[in-house]
Amino acid sequence: MGRNGDPIPPQQEANMNTHCERNPRPARAGFFKRADKRVFGFMWVLSLIVFAGGVALFLEPAEASADEGESVGDPIAGEKLMRELDCYQCHGIGKEGGDVGPDLTNVRLRRSKEWLFQWLEDPSLTRPATGMPAFTWNSDQEIHDIIAYLDTLKTPVDREKILKEKDLAKAGELLVKAYDCRACHTIKTGGRDIYPNLTRIGEKLRPEWDKKFLKDPEAWDPYTFMPNFHLTDQEIEAIVAYILGPK
Repeated sequence: MGRNGDPIPPQQEANMNTHCERNPRPARAGFFKRADKRVFGFMWVLSLIVFAGGVALFLEPAEASADEGESVGDPIAGEKLMRELDCYQCHGIGKEGGDVGPDLTNVRLRRSKEWLFQWLEDPSLTRPATGMPAFTWNSDQEIHDIIAYLDTLKTPVDREKILKEKDLAKAGELLVKAYDCRACHTIKTGGRDIYPNLTRIGEKLRPEWDKKFLKDPEAWDPYTFMPNFHLTDQEIEAIVAYILGPK
């Protein structure tokens, strides 16, 4: 219909319909061309980001290796430093030293490198009432050197060989020696009275409690200084059999 309500001639109506259909097409085509340019630009930027990320990941191991290299200790420097600090005055180390503090010969069997680093950095943060002095270190490297030296002293425990012993109590005795329990405790034939004397522990505690405590000391006492040796059930059975056996 026209403006006055008059019918529109067929040819004019066809021209109008044709105009309405064709006019938007160039506009849509222009839109898509602009959109294509935006998408291409976005993809180009995204490609750069991915490439940069890949380069970063490629370089990261080298940087991590450098950091790890800085934390590697020198055992020779560590031994020298321990003598300069007179650590042997209180601690047994190897075949020499005092008995004021724990024997450190096999300390790496019972303490991780991370634990030792924190302890040496400031002992009072781990155990406020400790008699261990806090040294003033020139650098973290000195601590790493000491830990590296202590690492050379440890004797790995051959638990499979020990547990082949038919006498359970005898196997427990061998395990007590291998794990150097006497570095802190007196147990029957000797040791140190730094921590509880375990010679008569059977008169105070039940075997079931001993076994659970050895399995996870911190589960029973979060503030205990007793390390977790991650003992197997068979090892625990043997150690308890020895400790609770004849004096």
